[in-house]
Amino acid sequence: MEHTMKVYVARDKAGCIGLYRDAPTWRWNKLGTIEDWFDGCFLTYILSENFPEVTFENSPQQVEIKLVKEE
Repeated sequence: MEHTMKVYVARDKAGCIGLYRDAPTWRWNKLGTIEDWFDGCFLTYILSENFPEVTFENSPQQVEIKLVKEE
């Protein structure tokens, strides 16, 4: 059985890729600079090598993932 799901990927300043249910937004620090991503219902981190084209500057990006039940 297969299902597809639209989610968002976003690379943080440290280079890690997070998977989010909804589009995350930027969190600003007291100095007025971007601190990191938040909201968007964070799901998990994934290997950043899977999305080399995703940068902090062009994040978040919507992607479609395929969920396959093992039998």
